[in-house]
Amino acid sequence: MSIPITRPSIKRADMDSVLSCMVTDSLGPGILSQRLVKDVAEYLGVEGGLAFREYSRAIREAIDALDLPSGSRIIISPLAPRVYREVFLERGIEPVYVDVEQETGCLAVNKIEAFAGQDIGAVVAHANLGFAPNMDALIEYGVPIIEDISQALGAHTGTRRLGSYGNYVILSLEPDGIITSGGGVLLMGKGKKETVNLSKPAEGYTSELLLPDFNAALGITQIRNVEKFIERRKEIASVFSRAVMQSRHRMLIQRGEGENIFFSFPVLLDSGMKDVQAYARKKGIETQPAFADSILADLADPERDWPAARSLLLRCLLFPLYPTLTKTGIQQIEKTLSTLP
Repeated sequence: MSIPITRPSIKRADMDSVLSCMVTDSLGPGILSQRLVKDVAEYLGVEGGLAFREYSRAIREAIDALDLPSGSRIIISPLAPRVYREVFLERGIEPVYVDVEQETGCLAVNKIEAFAGQDIGAVVAHANLGFAPNMDALIEYGVPIIEDISQALGAHTGTRRLGSYGNYVILSLEPDGIITSGGGVLLMGKGKKETVNLSKPAEGYTSELLLPDFNAALGITQIRNVEKFIERRKEIASVFSRAVMQSRHRMLIQRGEGENIFFSFPVLLDSGMKDVQAYARKKGIETQPAFADSILADLADPERDWPAARSLLLRCLLFPLYPTLTKTGIQQIEKTLSTLP
Protein backbone atom coordinates (compact mmCIF):
# COMPACT_ATOMS: atom_id res chain seq x y z
CA MET A 1 0.00 0.00 0.00
CA SER A 2 1.45 3.35 -1.05
CA ILE A 3 1.89 6.36 1.23
CA PRO A 4 -0.66 9.03 0.15
CA ILE A 5 0.46 12.58 -0.58
CA THR A 6 -1.91 14.00 2.09
CA ARG A 7 -3.85 12.65 5.06
CA PRO A 8 -5.96 14.59 7.60
CA SER A 9 -4.52 14.81 11.12
CA ILE A 10 -7.67 13.54 12.84
CA LYS A 11 -7.58 11.79 16.23
CA ARG A 12 -10.10 10.34 18.67
CA ALA A 13 -10.65 13.68 20.43
CA ASP A 14 -11.62 15.23 17.10
CA MET A 15 -14.18 12.51 16.45
CA ASP A 16 -15.60 12.89 19.97
CA SER A 17 -16.13 16.59 19.35
CA VAL A 18 -18.02 15.89 16.13
CA LEU A 19 -20.14 13.18 17.78
CA SER A 20 -21.04 15.55 20.61
CA CYS A 21 -22.26 18.03 18.02
CA MET A 22 -24.33 15.35 16.28
CA VAL A 23 -26.26 14.41 19.42
CA THR A 24 -27.34 18.04 19.93
CA ASP A 25 -29.29 17.91 16.63
CA SER A 26 -27.76 21.29 15.77
CA LEU A 27 -25.70 20.62 12.68
CA GLY A 28 -26.18 23.85 10.73
CA PRO A 29 -24.31 27.15 11.19
CA GLY A 30 -24.46 28.27 14.81
CA ILE A 31 -22.55 28.69 18.02
CA LEU A 32 -19.75 26.25 17.16
CA SER A 33 -19.07 27.97 13.86
CA GLN A 34 -18.82 31.27 15.73
CA ARG A 35 -16.51 29.71 18.32
CA LEU A 36 -14.19 28.39 15.60
CA VAL A 37 -13.94 31.88 14.14
CA LYS A 38 -13.20 33.30 17.60
CA ASP A 39 -10.53 30.69 18.38
CA VAL A 40 -8.69 31.21 15.08
CA ALA A 41 -8.99 35.00 15.38
CA GLU A 42 -7.37 34.86 18.82
CA TYR A 43 -4.58 32.64 17.49
CA LEU A 44 -3.84 35.05 14.65
CA GLY A 45 -4.38 38.22 16.66
CA VAL A 46 -7.15 39.61 14.43
CA GLU A 47 -10.62 40.94 15.17
CA GLY A 48 -13.00 38.30 13.77
CA GLY A 49 -14.68 37.04 10.64
CA LEU A 50 -16.95 34.48 9.05
CA ALA A 51 -16.84 30.76 8.23
CA PHE A 52 -17.96 29.72 4.74
CA ARG A 53 -18.35 26.40 3.01
CA GLU A 54 -16.50 27.36 -0.19
CA TYR A 55 -13.01 28.75 -0.78
CA SER A 56 -14.24 30.78 -3.76
CA ARG A 57 -16.88 32.44 -1.58
CA ALA A 58 -14.21 33.79 0.76
CA ILE A 59 -12.34 35.34 -2.19
CA ARG A 60 -15.54 36.96 -3.49
CA GLU A 61 -16.42 38.36 -0.09
CA ALA A 62 -12.90 39.76 0.41
CA ILE A 63 -13.18 41.60 -2.91
CA ASP A 64 -16.59 42.95 -1.92
CA ALA A 65 -15.38 43.98 1.54
CA LEU A 66 -12.59 46.00 -0.10
CA ASP A 67 -15.26 47.60 -2.31
CA LEU A 68 -13.33 46.77 -5.49
CA PRO A 69 -15.52 47.38 -8.54
CA SER A 70 -15.32 45.63 -11.90
CA GLY A 71 -12.20 46.79 -13.74
CA SER A 72 -10.05 46.94 -10.61
CA ARG A 73 -6.52 45.54 -10.82
CA ILE A 74 -5.12 43.13 -8.23
CA ILE A 75 -1.48 42.00 -8.00
CA ILE A 76 -1.15 38.26 -7.59
CA SER A 77 1.43 35.52 -8.08
CA PRO A 78 0.94 33.23 -11.10
CA LEU A 79 1.58 30.36 -8.64
CA ALA A 80 -1.50 31.23 -6.56
CA PRO A 81 -4.42 28.75 -6.76
CA ARG A 82 -6.35 28.87 -10.03
CA VAL A 83 -9.59 29.63 -8.17
CA TYR A 84 -8.38 33.22 -7.75
CA ARG A 85 -8.26 33.72 -11.51
CA GLU A 86 -11.71 32.16 -11.86
CA VAL A 87 -13.22 34.55 -9.30
CA PHE A 88 -11.36 37.53 -10.77
CA LEU A 89 -12.74 36.82 -14.25
CA GLU A 90 -16.22 36.36 -12.80
CA ARG A 91 -16.02 39.75 -11.03
CA GLY A 92 -14.35 41.64 -13.87
CA ILE A 93 -11.13 42.02 -11.88
CA GLU A 94 -7.89 42.32 -13.87
CA PRO A 95 -5.14 40.09 -12.43
CA VAL A 96 -1.69 41.69 -12.53
CA TYR A 97 0.78 38.81 -12.41
CA VAL A 98 4.10 39.34 -10.67
CA ASP A 99 6.94 36.82 -10.63
CA VAL A 100 8.04 35.02 -7.47
CA GLU A 101 11.16 34.43 -5.42
CA GLN A 102 13.00 31.36 -6.63
CA GLU A 103 13.80 30.38 -3.04
CA THR A 104 10.24 30.40 -1.66
CA GLY A 105 7.72 30.66 -4.49
CA CYS A 106 6.22 33.76 -2.82
CA LEU A 107 5.68 37.13 -4.49
CA ALA A 108 8.96 38.89 -5.35
CA VAL A 109 8.49 42.31 -3.79
CA ASN A 110 11.21 43.90 -5.93
CA LYS A 111 9.13 43.00 -9.01
CA ILE A 112 6.12 44.86 -7.57
CA GLU A 113 8.09 48.12 -7.63
CA ALA A 114 7.54 48.24 -11.40
CA PHE A 115 3.86 49.03 -10.70
CA ALA A 116 4.51 51.98 -8.37
CA GLY A 117 2.17 54.84 -9.20
CA GLN A 118 -0.24 52.63 -11.11
CA ASP A 119 -3.86 52.10 -10.10
CA ILE A 120 -3.70 48.86 -8.09
CA GLY A 121 -6.70 47.93 -5.93
CA ALA A 122 -5.11 45.22 -3.78
CA VAL A 123 -2.36 42.62 -3.47
CA VAL A 124 -2.96 38.92 -2.84
CA ALA A 125 -0.19 37.54 -0.61
CA HIS A 126 -0.49 33.77 -0.92
CA ALA A 127 1.91 31.89 1.36
CA ASN A 128 2.86 29.06 -1.02
CA LEU A 129 3.65 25.72 0.65
CA GLY A 130 3.98 27.32 4.08
CA PHE A 131 6.59 29.96 3.17
CA ALA A 132 6.23 33.52 4.41
CA PRO A 133 6.15 36.36 1.86
CA ASN A 134 7.94 39.61 2.68
CA MET A 135 4.86 41.05 4.37
CA ASP A 136 6.59 44.12 5.84
CA ALA A 137 7.63 45.22 2.35
CA LEU A 138 4.16 44.47 0.94
CA ILE A 139 2.58 46.72 3.58
CA GLU A 140 4.92 49.53 2.55
CA TYR A 141 3.53 49.26 -0.99
CA GLY A 142 0.46 50.99 0.44
CA VAL A 143 -2.52 49.06 -0.96
CA PRO A 144 -4.94 46.67 0.78
CA ILE A 145 -3.73 43.09 1.23
CA ILE A 146 -5.66 39.84 0.96
CA GLU A 147 -3.47 37.43 2.91
CA ASP A 148 -4.00 33.74 2.15
CA ILE A 149 -2.48 31.49 4.84
CA SER A 150 -4.25 28.29 3.80
CA GLN A 151 -0.91 26.50 3.47
CA ALA A 152 0.92 28.45 6.17
CA LEU A 153 -1.06 28.59 9.40
CA GLY A 154 1.51 29.16 12.16
CA ALA A 155 4.30 30.49 9.94
CA HIS A 156 5.85 33.85 10.81
CA THR A 157 8.05 36.51 9.25
CA GLY A 158 10.43 36.92 12.17
CA THR A 159 8.38 39.92 13.29
CA ARG A 160 4.97 38.35 13.77
CA ARG A 161 2.72 35.50 12.70
CA LEU A 162 1.31 35.28 9.20
CA GLY A 163 -2.37 36.13 9.17
CA SER A 164 -1.85 39.28 11.23
CA TYR A 165 -0.79 41.48 8.29
CA GLY A 166 -3.56 41.45 5.69
CA ASN A 167 -6.67 43.59 5.73
CA TYR A 168 -8.46 40.30 5.06
CA VAL A 169 -7.11 36.83 5.77
CA ILE A 170 -8.21 33.59 4.10
CA LEU A 171 -7.71 30.19 5.72
CA SER A 172 -8.90 27.07 3.93
CA LEU A 173 -10.00 24.20 6.18
CA GLU A 174 -9.88 21.40 3.61
CA PRO A 175 -8.61 17.92 4.62
CA ASP A 176 -5.07 18.58 3.34
CA GLY A 177 -4.61 21.69 5.50
CA ILE A 178 -2.52 22.33 8.61
CA ILE A 179 -5.87 22.12 10.40
CA THR A 180 -9.13 20.90 8.91
CA SER A 181 -12.86 21.03 9.51
CA GLY A 182 -13.42 18.49 6.77
CA GLY A 183 -13.96 21.37 4.35
CA GLY A 184 -14.78 25.04 4.45
CA VAL A 185 -12.84 28.28 4.79
CA LEU A 186 -12.50 31.21 7.19
CA LEU A 187 -12.41 34.85 6.08
CA MET A 188 -11.01 37.07 8.82
CA GLY A 189 -10.88 40.84 9.17
CA LYS A 190 -7.78 42.41 10.70
CA GLY A 191 -9.52 45.10 12.73
CA LYS A 192 -12.99 46.35 13.66
CA LYS A 193 -13.43 48.25 10.40
CA GLU A 194 -12.69 45.19 8.29
CA THR A 195 -14.85 42.93 10.44
CA VAL A 196 -17.78 45.34 10.17
CA ASN A 197 -17.40 45.30 6.39
CA LEU A 198 -17.74 41.52 6.52
CA SER A 199 -20.68 41.52 8.89
CA LYS A 200 -22.78 44.00 6.87
CA PRO A 201 -24.05 41.43 4.36
CA ALA A 202 -23.95 38.53 6.84
CA GLU A 203 -27.65 38.68 7.69
CA GLY A 204 -28.45 37.93 4.06
CA TYR A 205 -26.40 34.75 3.89
CA THR A 206 -28.35 31.52 3.66
CA SER A 207 -27.27 28.50 5.68
CA GLU A 208 -26.03 26.83 2.49
CA LEU A 209 -23.20 29.39 2.28
CA LEU A 210 -21.96 29.15 5.87
CA LEU A 211 -19.92 26.45 7.59
CA PRO A 212 -22.11 24.04 9.59
CA ASP A 213 -21.47 23.40 13.28
CA PHE A 214 -20.89 19.76 12.37
CA ASN A 215 -17.71 20.80 10.54
CA ALA A 216 -16.79 23.56 12.98
CA ALA A 217 -16.71 21.05 15.86
CA LEU A 218 -13.78 19.34 14.17
CA GLY A 219 -12.05 22.63 13.42
CA ILE A 220 -12.23 23.72 17.06
CA THR A 221 -10.27 20.72 18.32
CA GLN A 222 -7.81 21.12 15.46
CA ILE A 223 -6.93 24.78 16.14
CA ARG A 224 -6.38 23.92 19.81
CA ASN A 225 -3.75 21.38 18.75
CA VAL A 226 -2.19 23.39 15.94
CA GLU A 227 1.16 23.93 17.69
CA LYS A 228 1.53 20.16 18.19
CA PHE A 229 0.79 19.62 14.48
CA ILE A 230 3.37 22.24 13.52
CA GLU A 231 6.06 20.80 15.79
CA ARG A 232 5.48 17.29 14.47
CA ARG A 233 5.71 18.51 10.88
CA LYS A 234 8.97 20.27 11.73
CA GLU A 235 10.45 17.10 13.23
CA ILE A 236 9.61 15.05 10.16
CA ALA A 237 10.90 17.77 7.82
CA SER A 238 14.29 17.76 9.53
CA VAL A 239 14.66 14.05 8.72
CA PHE A 240 13.62 14.58 5.09
CA SER A 241 15.89 17.61 4.69
CA ARG A 242 18.95 15.62 5.69
CA ALA A 243 17.95 12.96 3.17
CA VAL A 244 17.62 15.44 0.29
CA MET A 245 21.07 16.85 1.11
CA GLN A 246 22.48 13.44 0.20
CA SER A 247 20.97 13.71 -3.28
CA ARG A 248 21.62 16.13 -6.14
CA HIS A 249 18.32 17.91 -5.60
CA ARG A 250 17.50 20.99 -3.50
CA MET A 251 14.79 22.43 -1.24
CA LEU A 252 12.92 25.70 -0.96
CA ILE A 253 14.39 27.97 1.72
CA GLN A 254 12.66 30.62 3.85
CA ARG A 255 14.31 34.00 3.38
CA GLY A 256 15.20 36.46 6.15
CA GLU A 257 14.36 35.85 9.81
CA GLY A 258 11.04 34.13 9.18
CA GLU A 259 10.13 30.51 9.81
CA ASN A 260 8.04 28.54 7.35
CA ILE A 261 5.55 25.78 8.07
CA PHE A 262 5.90 22.41 6.37
CA PHE A 263 2.54 22.13 4.63
CA SER A 264 4.10 19.34 2.57
CA PHE A 265 7.69 18.53 1.61
CA PRO A 266 8.71 20.30 -1.63
CA VAL A 267 11.83 19.22 -3.52
CA LEU A 268 13.43 21.25 -6.31
CA LEU A 269 14.44 18.66 -8.86
CA ASP A 270 17.65 18.60 -10.85
CA SER A 271 16.22 15.98 -13.22
CA GLY A 272 12.99 15.18 -15.03
CA MET A 273 9.86 15.24 -12.88
CA LYS A 274 8.29 12.20 -14.57
CA ASP A 275 11.35 10.07 -13.87
CA VAL A 276 11.41 11.06 -10.19
CA GLN A 277 7.68 10.47 -9.82
CA ALA A 278 8.03 7.04 -11.40
CA TYR A 279 10.89 6.19 -9.00
CA ALA A 280 8.90 7.35 -5.95
CA ARG A 281 5.84 5.42 -7.12
CA LYS A 282 7.98 2.29 -7.46
CA LYS A 283 9.03 2.82 -3.82
CA GLY A 284 5.38 3.09 -2.74
CA ILE A 285 5.23 6.87 -2.30
CA GLU A 286 2.71 9.21 -3.90
CA THR A 287 4.01 12.57 -5.14
CA GLN A 288 2.41 15.60 -6.72
CA PRO A 289 3.67 18.56 -8.77
CA ALA A 290 3.62 21.43 -6.30
CA PHE A 291 1.85 23.92 -8.55
CA ALA A 292 -0.40 21.71 -10.67
CA ASP A 293 -3.44 23.63 -9.35
CA SER A 294 -1.91 27.08 -9.91
CA ILE A 295 -2.98 29.90 -12.20
CA LEU A 296 0.23 29.43 -14.19
CA ALA A 297 -0.65 25.81 -14.97
CA ASP A 298 -3.79 27.09 -16.75
CA LEU A 299 -2.33 30.00 -18.69
CA ALA A 300 -1.81 29.67 -22.43
CA ASP A 301 1.47 31.67 -22.42
CA PRO A 302 3.19 30.49 -19.21
CA GLU A 303 6.72 31.56 -20.21
CA ARG A 304 5.89 35.26 -20.46
CA ASP A 305 7.64 37.44 -17.90
CA TRP A 306 7.67 34.95 -15.00
CA PRO A 307 10.84 32.83 -15.32
CA ALA A 308 11.08 31.95 -11.62
CA ALA A 309 7.45 30.85 -11.42
CA ARG A 310 7.83 28.86 -14.64
CA SER A 311 10.91 27.09 -13.24
CA LEU A 312 9.10 26.14 -10.03
CA LEU A 313 6.08 24.89 -11.97
CA LEU A 314 8.31 22.48 -13.89
CA ARG A 315 10.74 21.47 -11.11
CA CYS A 316 9.01 21.52 -7.71
CA LEU A 317 7.61 18.17 -6.56
CA LEU A 318 5.76 17.45 -3.30
CA PHE A 319 6.40 14.44 -1.09
CA PRO A 320 4.11 13.37 1.77
CA LEU A 321 4.56 15.16 5.09
CA TYR A 322 1.86 15.20 7.78
CA PRO A 323 1.68 14.48 11.52
CA THR A 324 0.07 11.04 11.13
CA LEU A 325 2.98 9.58 9.15
CA THR A 326 4.18 6.41 10.86
CA LYS A 327 7.80 5.71 11.78
CA THR A 328 7.95 3.15 9.01
CA GLY A 329 6.50 5.61 6.52
CA ILE A 330 9.01 8.30 7.51
CA GLN A 331 11.89 5.89 7.05
CA GLN A 332 10.51 4.79 3.68
CA ILE A 333 10.29 8.38 2.42
CA GLU A 334 13.68 9.27 3.92
CA LYS A 335 15.40 6.44 2.05
CA THR A 336 13.65 7.35 -1.18
CA LEU A 337 14.59 11.02 -0.94
CA SER A 338 18.26 10.21 -0.39
CA THR A 339 18.37 7.98 -3.49
CA LEU A 340 16.29 9.99 -5.98
CA PRO A 341 17.52 9.70 -9.58
